[in-house]
Amino acid sequence: MVMPITVSGWTAEAAAEAPAFIAITLLAIWLTYLGFGAIAAWAFRFAWVQLGALGTLMSRALPLLMLTVVVYFTGELWQLAARMTRQRLWEVIGFLALVALAFMVTTIRDEVRALREDRAEQTDTAQLLADTPLSGHPDPGVRLPLSRGEQVNVVAVMVVSQAIQVVFFTAGLFLFYLALGTIAIPDEVAVLWSAEEYCAVGEPPCAGTWFGVHVPVPQTVVHMSLLVGVLSGLYFTVSTSVDPLYRQRFFDPLIADVAVSLAGRDVYLALERT
Repeated sequence: MVMPITVSGWTAEAAAEAPAFIAITLLAIWLTYLGFGAIAAWAFRFAWVQLGALGTLMSRALPLLMLTVVVYFTGELWQLAARMTRQRLWEVIGFLALVALAFMVTTIRDEVRALREDRAEQTDTAQLLADTPLSGHPDPGVRLPLSRGEQVNVVAVMVVSQAIQVVFFTAGLFLFYLALGTIAIPDEVAVLWSAEEYCAVGEPPCAGTWFGVHVPVPQTVVHMSLLVGVLSGLYFTVSTSVDPLYRQRFFDPLIADVAVSLAGRDVYLALERT
């Protein structure tokens, strides 16, 4: 409340802005308590590494890509994409992103609980800490429960890690489908599938835009590429946690990193108590 009043004095506008300012301040304090800055810095480094490994990521997920290519050539979906406004498309993408996020949080929370209850494979403390500064310290035997803040922190780190993978995978698929639609589908076929009859400017197929900038790709191709790319990203999210092959390639390494961190926490707390 201090900032709006300091700038504007005791006015109705300042009073109206005060709740939002207080909410932002409390959110910033809460995120700081959770270590959001450290998580964000780590996420940026992880994203940079994942960007360099995007080719490997896409090649390993090639079987999944082959499944979604069939969906891309579905005429009914082209009609839907042609009649969907960009705003509604973003709403659909946001809804699917929330579904994926809810799935990730639920799955990762269960995985972290399994790590703490010795129901996972990564339970050998000596092996987990072999290449760390805590190597050689004995297994404390007792695993102290994670505090609420620690639970949120661990889950947040893993969710951010998996979300970065999914975002890069989805972006790569979007570019792939954009190129595929431009190369493989003639304009007259795109008009036939989408059943476009008129455009606000010009003749079908309607010219594409990307955040207000005109692009040399039909609008329907842009919408289809976005829609199928996001659907594929959702499928990829589920597959990395459920399918044994994708889990081994994409999800298990994240679990292994968290297992090392939790083992180090247990040893560190045991050393503090001695």
